[in-house]
Amino acid sequence: MMLRSVVIAVAAILTCIGIGLIAYGVYAPGWQVLVIGLIVLIGTLFERWRYRRIEEASNGQWQRTDERFIDPTTGDPVEVMFDPRTGERRYVAGKSRGAKDAAP
Repeated sequence: MMLRSVVIAVAAILTCIGIGLIAYGVYAPGWQVLVIGLIVLIGTLFERWRYRRIEEASNGQWQRTDERFIDPTTGDPVEVMFDPRTGERRYVAGKSRGAKDAAP
């Protein structure tokens, strides 16, 4: 989380520097810094939206869906949970293949 904040801050500073350079008439370096800052900023913000964290199951109104898949980065099973009140979906670590519920 800390690294992500630092990357966003540096990208925002680069973007501002690029805008400032362009405003002062230093066009070529200004555009380069502006474009690099924007690419890093947008990429970092997009990464958070695109790649959701796999969470542990939580209490509440969450209901299991029939959706299950294997996380391509870890190879672990993932289940999709759904909250009917808000419509939010959550990805939680699923049970391993062949795993059974523990007897109470």
